[in-house]
Amino acid sequence: MSAGLGRFLQNRAASRTAAALRSSYARASTGRVLPTTATTTVRVGISQRAPLSHTQARHISGTTTDAKSAAVAASSAVLNSTSTPSLRELFDSPPVSSSRSRLASSVSPEGLFLYPNLKTPETFLNSVNAAIARGHLLVERIAHAPEQEDGGQEMRKVIKLFDRLSDVLCKVIDAAEVVRCLHPDPAWRQAAETVYEELFSWMNTLNTDPRLYGVLHTVLNTPAIESGLSEAERQVALVFLRDFEKSGIHLSDAKRAQFVALSDKVVSLGRDFMQNCSTPGPGPAHILVSPPSRLQGLSPGYIQRITKTNKQGEKVAVVPTSGWESQMVLKHVEDEGVRRAMYVASMAEDKAKVAVLDDLLRTRYDLAQLVGLPSYGHMFLGDKMVKNPENVSAFLHTLGKSQEAAIESELMLLQKAKRVATRDKDAQLEAWDRDFYVRLVSSRTNTMPHGDSISAYFSVGTTMDGLSKLFSHLYGIKFVPGTVQPGEIWHDEVQKLDVVDEREGLIGTIYCDFYGRQGKQLNAAHYTVRCSRRVDDDDEEHDIAEGMTLREGIELARADSGVKMAGKEGRYQLPLAVLSCGFSRPPGGKPALLSWVEVETLFHEMGHAMHSMIGRADYHNVSGTRCPIDFVEIPSILMEHFLADPSVLGLFATHHQTGAPLPAGLLMAHQANRSTFQAIELHSQRSMAMLDQLLYSPVVGSPSFNSTATLENLQRATGIVPPVPGTAWQTGFGHLYGYGAGYYSYLFGRTVTSQIWETVFRSAPTSRSAGERLREHVLKWGGGKDPWECLGGLLEDDRLMKGDQESMKIVGDWGAKTPL
Repeated sequence: MSAGLGRFLQNRAASRTAAALRSSYARASTGRVLPTTATTTVRVGISQRAPLSHTQARHISGTTTDAKSAAVAASSAVLNSTSTPSLRELFDSPPVSSSRSRLASSVSPEGLFLYPNLKTPETFLNSVNAAIARGHLLVERIAHAPEQEDGGQEMRKVIKLFDRLSDVLCKVIDAAEVVRCLHPDPAWRQAAETVYEELFSWMNTLNTDPRLYGVLHTVLNTPAIESGLSEAERQVALVFLRDFEKSGIHLSDAKRAQFVALSDKVVSLGRDFMQNCSTPGPGPAHILVSPPSRLQGLSPGYIQRITKTNKQGEKVAVVPTSGWESQMVLKHVEDEGVRRAMYVASMAEDKAKVAVLDDLLRTRYDLAQLVGLPSYGHMFLGDKMVKNPENVSAFLHTLGKSQEAAIESELMLLQKAKRVATRDKDAQLEAWDRDFYVRLVSSRTNTMPHGDSISAYFSVGTTMDGLSKLFSHLYGIKFVPGTVQPGEIWHDEVQKLDVVDEREGLIGTIYCDFYGRQGKQLNAAHYTVRCSRRVDDDDEEHDIAEGMTLREGIELARADSGVKMAGKEGRYQLPLAVLSCGFSRPPGGKPALLSWVEVETLFHEMGHAMHSMIGRADYHNVSGTRCPIDFVEIPSILMEHFLADPSVLGLFATHHQTGAPLPAGLLMAHQANRSTFQAIELHSQRSMAMLDQLLYSPVVGSPSFNSTATLENLQRATGIVPPVPGTAWQTGFGHLYGYGAGYYSYLFGRTVTSQIWETVFRSAPTSRSAGERLREHVLKWGGGKDPWECLGGLLEDDRLMKGDQESMKIVGDWGAKTPL
């Protein structure tokens, strides 16, 4: 559906790639976004015949009444129980008992997430028809709203009907997203792929339905109705309206059909591009290194394991060119020739992959041209905080200018290190040198204290306990281990957390799937499976109009019955989120110890999850993380600032065996090591954002356009190392699909959150007043308020509330003055 449908797809991609955005220039080229899939159309017949009593249609609700009652009762029991395991016990020593044999193969499964239509892959497939059947009813109800002779009452419900339509479809497709990414059973994953394809195709047709647009336009242009809209209602309506217009609603029938066809082609090409990102290129699968001693820098044991004897009786090391092995070589091997060979082999240009990417870029360009815009970048950015590509370019330029001196200084350090190591006073840095010399100089500059590594102080349980304590300080919210019903989860390692507010009680649920396994998408991700919204005023009984009947056997998706919320009128469905990571589980039941990057990732993703929990709006389409891509990252990036603060770490960072607190000296040494070469890292992120903008600019319309040539030209103009002929790392830069024209948003978010930290939290990072200030001005609104107004209110700066060029300049100046 335009708004809710276009926006929720965008935000799911955003949450999946947030952690990868923090990777280095070389690593980011292999970062991946889950592919979207090709689409087919499902039609559900609705005919205008005899009246239909409600007992003739079967309703499929979001959660069964019995299951919900059991879940609420269990949650209440858990909250009041003295035997509930602590978060540390839950995550560091997961209990194994009959009560945790909870997979869908159980005797009486309730269904994944307690959804009755997710008991088996077959019932999951049936949910598509139920959702589309309800969707058809809502579409017809909206389309015929102006005809009702009820004094405008039905027209006043139109925005609610749009929001319900978005909610009905999102519940199914968002569940499908989790299942196809995380479920271990191929049958379930295939069912999820089918569900996704069918619903996405139907939504593409809704994007260009002129009847829906006409009714919404009338609502917003009828003073008697528009004047009575709440701020959230107006925001919901405007989002839908803008997305209709972006989808070419003013075009002729033929051009609207062309828009749908191009949109479907984008999805198909996007799937192919994402598959290409995760498959080896045309370069060799291994490089042969002889003698193996040239791999000096790697562990002797590893070198020995990969060493073979060839036919001539010579010892040869066979080194894979994909995965962690290639990164190990580039970071640790002293022999430049070996590093060069690895870089060229692992980044080798695959012309077929380049063709797929370039076709994707041109198809998105064609979409923009069809609706009268100069580029896809203009099309994508029109409803974001930055407004247009010109503002993004100005922001990136200001950021770059502010870092020139720091980058030059850091480059001189690396250049000097290479000339000393090679004894060549004219040696120049190359693409395969960066990671090696960054590590070498950092290790010489920053000496880590002897003793345990910093990971010893961050078990998964310790970190989760720390997050709960932090949220308790800031918002009065804590995590409580939840009781899981049979069939509710997809793998026995998944843990359920009830999110409890000290004033409101249970406010949502988070499922934690933290460990890597075969068939699971390993990149860190936050999934919103269900958003909060008010449900008692749905008026579902009037969806089936007088004189309308449904084809025999049709099932109808039905809203969640909701719960009463303290301080709010009506009943609300509670938000439900999933956090996924790819941590390694050690053998023997030992707790998993996290690296600093993994802890940072967990904090980041939990920032998204808490936004989902706190942003409980009356409307699904502006709830939680359903807000512009350059705003949705702010709460999660802010969590990285909390992690770096010693007073926050003092709440929880303790040794997993002794319970001793994290030594100040170890923390200081670690942070000093992390801060080395920050300017070069920032330059790398900025370069990727610039490439993203170029590949979605009008240059794509040139007959001679080629993404490899565009990348090489950018590297020559702004890069810190020259391009390497025969390579094309952009074909592995998965964010070009999921974050297309939006990669700048991480740098934008870092800039904004640095200012928020300095203004609101620096002096008292764990204070309730600062937390409530963030909650009241940002988190609770979700997407229900203009982001610039939220930001201006939080920072008490009226200049920001206009969201104009002056506002963008202010943010750019922050980036120039405040360390990121």
